[in-house]
Amino acid sequence: MSKKKVSIIIPIYKVPEIYLRKCIESCINQTLKEIEIILVDDGSPDNCGEICDEYAKKDNRLKVIHKKNQGLSAARNTGFLVTNAEWIMFVDGDDWIEPDMCKIMYNEGMKKNVELVVCNYLRDYGNRKVIYDSFLEKNRIYKNEECKYLQEQILNFNAYLSSADAKLFKKSVLVTNNILHNEKLKQGVEGIEFNIRLFEVLKSVIYIDKAFYHYVYNDKSITSMYSEENCLYVIKGFEEIKKVISKSTNKKLIYCLYNRLQYAIITSAISSYFHPLNKESYKIKKRKYRAFLDNDLVREALSLKEIKNLSKQRKLILWMIKHNIFFLLPILAYLRYWQKHR
Repeated sequence: MSKKKVSIIIPIYKVPEIYLRKCIESCINQTLKEIEIILVDDGSPDNCGEICDEYAKKDNRLKVIHKKNQGLSAARNTGFLVTNAEWIMFVDGDDWIEPDMCKIMYNEGMKKNVELVVCNYLRDYGNRKVIYDSFLEKNRIYKNEECKYLQEQILNFNAYLSSADAKLFKKSVLVTNNILHNEKLKQGVEGIEFNIRLFEVLKSVIYIDKAFYHYVYNDKSITSMYSEENCLYVIKGFEEIKKVISKSTNKKLIYCLYNRLQYAIITSAISSYFHPLNKESYKIKKRKYRAFLDNDLVREALSLKEIKNLSKQRKLILWMIKHNIFFLLPILAYLRYWQKHR
């Protein structure tokens, strides 16, 4: 089998058909033709697996893997272990990519001889679209110790570097350093932990100032639904990240972790515990949120006096949380929900 230039790995679980088809077709229609597309059906109980098989019959560049449900990280690892390309790209099953994403990012990676290519992404909320561009300097190659600075920015919510998406990875770097996704993690924390380990060994990165990746906001997806369980998964994930950081040569990471966790504390209140679709009484919501705040790592983050990378509104919410002023949180949660669904 001849080696491909780019492998696109797509983990799939309960993706609405309209999103899944657009995702797969956006990959099939890449202007770079020397690609393979690995569709990992993560035990989806609907017709996702059948849709994958349908496309594989039409295009021999598609490979379908049907497996039992083990989560996003395991699905990505399953796809990665069968790749046959120089470069790797992850695309979620309900997102899609621009036609020239692979070609431009591959050419830049090869021409500049780097180990990672990063681009912007566009978040599609249905009736409005927001481009999330990085603070990185366009077409600049970040090398060696500069990669350690970028490692810190993975924990900066406003830097948009934490996801495994919107990136093109040189496969040899991942293989040589045995960098796979941690299958115990979920709720987006898996991407943060994966990238922190990657940037620990990374020697070169280039940034392309174009929004090739389209993140589609699906209010039925797991990450969009309010859930106390998901909040607890996030904290467990940050506990795992702290273990990774303790082995890092970059001693600034622990403070970056606490700052990122402050954001997660706010998000847990607004998007979960006090979410307007959570029909529990205010008294129960408050009791459960207090229990969430009683976690040792959460308390460490709340005790941090220096607050970075938070907007004035989020700083105010964090101040209220620190001072046990919870009665306004349901109102703020409703406003946030209305903003997303207006």
